[in-house]
Amino acid sequence: MSARAVSIISSYAESKEQLLNKIPVAYIVYDPNASTSTSSGEEDSTIDSSGATEEEKALEKLVQSTEMTRVFGQVARKLQAQGSFGMLSPSTTSEEMTKFFDSSSNSGNGIPTSGFIARIEEDVPIKVYTGEVTTDALTNFAQETNLAAVIELGGQNFRFVSRRGKSVAVAVYNPEDTIKTTNFKKEMKDYAVNGKYKDEYIYGTMDGIKWDKFLSQFSIQKENLPELFVLDVPNRTYWQDPSVFGVSNFITAVQNGEIEPREQEKRKAGILDEILQAFVDYMPYSLFFMLALFGTVFMLVVRLDDGPIMPPPPQPQREKKKLGGKEAEEKIDSDDSADKKNK
Repeated sequence: MSARAVSIISSYAESKEQLLNKIPVAYIVYDPNASTSTSSGEEDSTIDSSGATEEEKALEKLVQSTEMTRVFGQVARKLQAQGSFGMLSPSTTSEEMTKFFDSSSNSGNGIPTSGFIARIEEDVPIKVYTGEVTTDALTNFAQETNLAAVIELGGQNFRFVSRRGKSVAVAVYNPEDTIKTTNFKKEMKDYAVNGKYKDEYIYGTMDGIKWDKFLSQFSIQKENLPELFVLDVPNRTYWQDPSVFGVSNFITAVQNGEIEPREQEKRKAGILDEILQAFVDYMPYSLFFMLALFGTVFMLVVRLDDGPIMPPPPQPQREKKKLGGKEAEEKIDSDDSADKKNK
């Protein structure tokens, strides 16, 4: 988050090194009209008056120089925590540009000479953005396509991935059987990229040994790995049949209704499980509520540690009696004399 939102690159190798080194999906922009000397006005003066180095100022002017790159920069800053964004230098050679657009990608349309915004992923055809060049439209594109073609599923991302509006095709593998696992993952990725029903599902892989207890509810046994199943999380439905081999055959059988759907067994949940589920479902608002609750409890504990706050003790007052006439005068004189003596 402390780095620049948009990295400037000039080759295919740099895109893998700087953009795809930690995140499997990245976004790039290219505009042949971009230049460090074309931006002007208030934006230019703001950049010049910043405390950045001269090199950083030049790079920022390059990002701000055209409408396409400027919008791209806004989206990159907005989604910096979720994605990786790069800008191809206007001096990028046609040879390097061609490496992004191999013969199997972009439907044979070639390189857009007027500039483009695209999604890139290693060993996956480039996906050129064709919508309006506005911040909202481009943000939606990035958020909808920021999943890898095949995602390694685990406890940290399973719920997020499974609630993206599509069923999840899960390739369960045995990490100890490296040959079968390598071939199975390759087959899964090939189908996710080129398969007939590739757009109907989200595709993932899962360690069948590490997550064997979780997978047992879908009739997945580690003795039968590798194995594939399809899961519809919101509807608690799954498709599984160990007699159907091959990713393409299995997905086709699900699509044609040849594999019957099964209802996932509902786990008996106690009150603590329900509270935890509600906390997860209503994130981040539930987090704010919990922080406020903990803050309130903390303040109460601090107050109790200091001891209860007691009002000051009442001052002693002389008892007053109703006296009249001479008795009252004698009583007053007696009290005054006692007061003077005490003083």
